[in-house]
Amino acid sequence: MRRLSTYAPASGGGRNQTSRRGIVLICTLVCLIVVSTLVMTSVASAVRGQRETVRRHQTMQTEWLLDAGINRAIAQIAADDQYEGENWNPAFENSRYAKANVEISVTAATSDDDASNLVSVDVVATLARSVDSPAMEIATRTQKSYTFQVSKSNPQSADTNDE
Repeated sequence: MRRLSTYAPASGGGRNQTSRRGIVLICTLVCLIVVSTLVMTSVASAVRGQRETVRRHQTMQTEWLLDAGINRAIAQIAADDQYEGENWNPAFENSRYAKANVEISVTAATSDDDASNLVSVDVVATLARSVDSPAMEIATRTQKSYTFQVSKSNPQSADTNDE
């Protein structure tokens, strides 16, 4: 008596199954590449956003430092007629900013009217983040400047000119 086999492979059936596995593997790899690209793009965007936020914060800090320098110059001119300026290094406690510098220079104004009392004040504020490398310090430095004229007799009435 002859036995009938319930398993009869079709011709090339093993090759067909291997071909399907290869296609599934390729599809899986393509999906992984697409997902990896999306994740990397999202991370890069988040890093750019964080850096921009830090830059905006430092720019705002530099503007506040410039305002403090302007107020300091006006106060010093009011207190001392012989004030010619200074190089002021305010200390930042518990801050990421290691180097803050305000350069104030006072010169006689070139105006014809009331020239003896009128002075020109240049204020330059520079702020750099605390970094290990001097090259990185240059990259993290922000600087703002402001020039105005003021009367020595009444320094509160400053003629401000943005530059």
